Amino acid sequence: MENEVTVYSFLSSESARRYFADTDIVLKQGRHIQDYGSDTRLFSFIDEYYDKGLREYYRDFFGMNLAKDSSDNERFYYLEFPEDSKGKFGKDNRSKELEDEKVIFLILMLNLYKEKFFEAKEFEWQELEQIFKESEQRELWQNLLYGKVKPNYTPNEELAVKDKVKRALNDFEKLGWIVIKDNDEMRFEIMPSIERISKLYSDVIKNVDTIEEYLKK
Repeated sequence: MENEVTVYSFLSSESARRYFADTDIVLKQGRHIQDYGSDTRLFSFIDEYYDKGLREYYRDFFGMNLAKDSSDNERFYYLEFPEDSKGKFGKDNRSKELEDEKVIFLILMLNLYKEKFFEAKEFEWQELEQIFKESEQRELWQNLLYGKVKPNYTPNEELAVKDKVKRALNDFEKLGWIVIKDNDEMRFEIMPSIERISKLYSDVIKNVDTIEEYLKK
């Protein structure tokens, strides 16, 4: 008992009283916490106590690993669940997994992030729309988004697709993949944590034919 008190003594700290509850909630919701914006205070709390009992707390009480990773020299923290949730093409039961459609969008986010290696990682709707309508894979994107390929789409069809993409971006922000700068203009910044996609979905990313086959269907 004495050893347990020592290991989890961080719980009695002033920082824990202020930040632990919020940190615990968003971690269990799948969020990737980075030293950015409103997450800075939570990041600082995790950073301070990561090796002072916080990691052991999640391991001992919940069987989860509080993971630390980095990209472009920027660190981030997240919980690894016993069976990491991820969409799998063709799988029937996906109640707790990302939908395949959102996985496709996440892979697009990862590619956009890598393309701007030495630049700001900010994007807006017009850039996405250009990819959907002018890239080499435009027919596949249009099948995914509009459900059909045709020369022009009605204003209602365009609005429906824009709303669909906006909802996906809002979901990605909750998980810490991106930060939305202007929701109306759909301007957003892709965060370093997006690199985790390359690990979660490496089997899909390496098999482009799988993505194309899915989009065709």
